[in-house]
Amino acid sequence: MRMKGARTSHRPGAPSSIGRAWRIARLTAGVTGSYVGYMMQRLFLGEAQRDRRRRAVHARAGRRIHDELALLRGPAMKLGQALSLHTDLVPDELLAELTKLQMEAPGMHPSLARAQFSASLGRSPDQMFKRFEAEPFAAASLGQVHRAVLRDGTDVAVKIQYPEIRAAIENDFRWLRRASLPAQASGHLPTDVLDELESQILAETDYVREADDIVFFKNGLKPLDFVAVPDAYRAYSTDRILTMSVVRGEHLDTFLTRHPSQRLRDAIGSRLLELFYFQVLRLETLHADPHWGNYLFNDDGTIGLVDFGCVKRLGPAAVERLRRSFLYAGRTDSPEFQQIIQDQFARPGRTLAPAALRAVRDFTEQFYRKVYPPDLKDAVRPFDFSDARFLRDYVRAATNLARAKGSTPRYIFLPRAEIGLYTTLHRLKARVRTIKIVRRLLNDPRSHDRDPV
Repeated sequence: MRMKGARTSHRPGAPSSIGRAWRIARLTAGVTGSYVGYMMQRLFLGEAQRDRRRRAVHARAGRRIHDELALLRGPAMKLGQALSLHTDLVPDELLAELTKLQMEAPGMHPSLARAQFSASLGRSPDQMFKRFEAEPFAAASLGQVHRAVLRDGTDVAVKIQYPEIRAAIENDFRWLRRASLPAQASGHLPTDVLDELESQILAETDYVREADDIVFFKNGLKPLDFVAVPDAYRAYSTDRILTMSVVRGEHLDTFLTRHPSQRLRDAIGSRLLELFYFQVLRLETLHADPHWGNYLFNDDGTIGLVDFGCVKRLGPAAVERLRRSFLYAGRTDSPEFQQIIQDQFARPGRTLAPAALRAVRDFTEQFYRKVYPPDLKDAVRPFDFSDARFLRDYVRAATNLARAKGSTPRYIFLPRAEIGLYTTLHRLKARVRTIKIVRRLLNDPRSHDRDPV
């Protein structure tokens, strides 16, 4: 597993709750001020000067956002990682900085990392491993990862949780609830959606749970022989320390610099789509942290999947509702389809508002039926993900659904994983027979076998 080296910081941990709120407020004001300054200056600049100045402002804003969110870690950093997936919305100069959040953040001082390890396992890393690298090779929102070697010579990756990160998450959500009171009161950001987000992110701090999920996916994904999942070493793990085997592969940016063939990019794109829908329809459980740091690619078309902290269990009832809506070929204004949408999106005991119904119909017609046309004759025609218009369609439809108060906690992590999938397919410029894959996983007898690499 290859990752960018993390930058080591001598700061002992994340800022206090008051310090975090102050930093977020200062960051917001600073970035806003830089853009206001640019808008005033552009009136006196020529076209070429305006373009250079705009790019410089984007780059500086990106560096400032990266540095602050990396220091804050926790939910704030996760927000930056999520923004980095929106290649359709974020300027390239800002995107370049946010993308770094997927694989690097200021690491703990080596002495603090060793202290965290020893406090959790009762012995130091040097006592437990044949070799342990004090500098992390990857650092992210909740913990950092070190290379190590077991006594038998096995290479492993050791994830060490940042101190007090759970308290930082709880403080961030207290601040978010206060800051978002108007959106909560209007119904655009329901309280139960915030509860679901907080619950899921807090669950990521339990590395025993993550080890269980690694075992679940290791077994569950066996039918997909192109996916590699690490092993978890329980004897070297606790709720705050997780030791795993090393998974081979390159991150997307590195993989693309070697200009893989269109055939290979198409094959990997098809496999990514199959992996997504296999999880949803067969496992009823989703690896819901889609940023590019968690996927590793190889020249033989195999895919390494790492970091199982964010796993969402959908359950049979939710998946059955999704199955009924996939590839629905009838009219979207029919009573049958409206009932399907009511069952899928409405909260218990409530009816979906007409505006939300219209937003879901629009989502179906303006996005899903373009990417997954339900007509069987289209099954042999691949969808070209290199055209960025489909991403804009997705974001527009998702925004309209949110404005129509169509958010539901049942599916809050599903679109997060979905936009990560589509953005990766776009970066690959993959051409994928979407209908063929989805029909096969829906057990449609008219589907065909998997395409070869």
